[in-house]
Amino acid sequence: MPEYFVISHSFAAPFISDVDESFIKGKDPKDAMTRFRKGYKHPAGLYSAGLYKDANAAKRGRKALALYFSGKAKKDAKEV
Repeated sequence: MPEYFVISHSFAAPFISDVDESFIKGKDPKDAMTRFRKGYKHPAGLYSAGLYKDANAAKRGRKALALYFSGKAKKDAKEV
């Protein structure tokens, strides 16, 4: 299975989100994001995440292969 790079943001805990960078394997980007979401552990929960081909793609501003937005993240985006 290919390995992907993920940048995630927790819900604000209590004032700002914690940002984490990690690697996850999956059959494809969708599978890898599902695996990441199911395994995510943070007391405040997962606010959003972007999955990339590798760390270089993420750091160079390439388009994410998969994105996750919580219900609150979607609502917040609509309010902007």
